[in-house]
Amino acid sequence: MEGLAALVTVILLVIYSSGLSALALAWARSKWLRIASRTFAVISIVTGLWLGATLFDGNGVFVGGIPVVLGAVSLFISLRRNR
Repeated sequence: MEGLAALVTVILLVIYSSGLSALALAWARSKWLRIASRTFAVISIVTGLWLGATLFDGNGVFVGGIPVVLGAVSLFISLRRNR
């Protein structure tokens, strides 16, 4: 059971870190960093929606909502800065 808990922890760490990476890179001026930011934001939104859908009965809306919000905010910042 400890192995399963460790696996779930690693999966959630990757999902949350993609949202945090997208948010951190959203203020970048470099073309490649903007592409990376938008890619991480889309990954964060998709995986957050997946988490929310699979864990809907429990606290999945909250657990999945965090990456969705991080991804959406980073997309908003990235698109707004590049106008």
